[in-house]
Amino acid sequence: MKTRCNIIAFFVMAGLTACHHEARYFKEAETHYQQGLEQRAAKQSEAAAESFSQALLALEQCKPDKPETKRMKAQIEDNLLGDSTLLMNALRNCGRAAASLGDINAAEQHYDNALILSKALNDKTMQNEILLESSRDVLLVTEDYEQVIERVSQALANGASGDGPLTLGLAYYYLEQDSLAIVHLTEATRNEMAGVRMSAYQALCYLHQMQGDYAQALECHELFNENMMQADHEHRSEQVQRIKAEYDLQMQKNNLEAEQKLRSLYLYLILSGLVVALAVVLLLLRQKTLNAKLKAEEMKNQLETALKKNKVYVTALALTEQITASTLDFDLKETEWDDFVTLIDKVYSDFTKRLMEKYPTLTKSDLQICCLTKQGFSNQVISILMNLQTNSYARRKSRIKQDKMNGLEDERSFEEIIKEI
Repeated sequence: MKTRCNIIAFFVMAGLTACHHEARYFKEAETHYQQGLEQRAAKQSEAAAESFSQALLALEQCKPDKPETKRMKAQIEDNLLGDSTLLMNALRNCGRAAASLGDINAAEQHYDNALILSKALNDKTMQNEILLESSRDVLLVTEDYEQVIERVSQALANGASGDGPLTLGLAYYYLEQDSLAIVHLTEATRNEMAGVRMSAYQALCYLHQMQGDYAQALECHELFNENMMQADHEHRSEQVQRIKAEYDLQMQKNNLEAEQKLRSLYLYLILSGLVVALAVVLLLLRQKTLNAKLKAEEMKNQLETALKKNKVYVTALALTEQITASTLDFDLKETEWDDFVTLIDKVYSDFTKRLMEKYPTLTKSDLQICCLTKQGFSNQVISILMNLQTNSYARRKSRIKQDKMNGLEDERSFEEIIKEI
């Protein structure tokens, strides 16, 4: 009798827990829906599409046969169907979010629906982006490499850019068509994004190694490491990595110098017996090493503390690690942006002041993009923080370089210009 009561209690508690989670998801859907209405009224189409997408994703966690779930879903779809472009963006955002959550089937369905609508609207730019994203996020995962090749080739033929050559190269790589894989992966190494170049060099390294071309494989491995350092923002900023690398290099240099001096002093001790001189030198070396270590640790701690307090940096880092509904739900105030710019100036020795002296027509928003680029965040993360589509951000960045940074006379990329200031 007691066992039966325990079983009943267990199922009751499980039911209550499920109801609690479902109520939370429904509340989250209501919140995103209201945000979408407000953003649409303010003519913020892209932001509204994102909010409606998040609302639909939250509703997928609720029981579909409940009246309130059906009513909420119908209200969201009515708002989306009133604007085909809004619906297309929402479906695409749902595909992105579902892929980041590991729900490949849902991601494939959302991407396919967005692709159908982009063809109906004859939106070539969006169609190309959906073809590339669905190939990367869905088809590579499901190992449908032939379909990857078909979609990416179609997008590239229509003038698409971005990581298309990398995706195409990886598809040929998995199909063991090495010659074609090398052609497209080599093209991907010319991409402006360090993360794309890093992945391309990694695959090329394996291919050359399997072909017995160890010299070429070693070169690709070195280029992979070089680009990995540029793209590595998973746990800490590029500035912290640079300080750590400089600290490690200095420690190695100190150790080598200490070893050489110890050998010299040891030989001198044998020759001259000046034990006291050797002891003094050892003491000085130890003190110097300790001071250098303490100074480097202090600098590292100060920088990490300052970065962890800034909401813009924390938000960008969260988006770099994983793009989910929770990381996309942020609200950055002007004061937080100002604090971020101030921090960048502190870290990079008045970076924005030197930037404005060289390019005085840059706006406040342009400076924010420059600071995020200087910190090394990806194009995708920056576009989300600036509330822009990826292609819109690419055009915005190109305009800044061409119109405000003497782009016609400067052959460097936007990132190279920022890095060298």
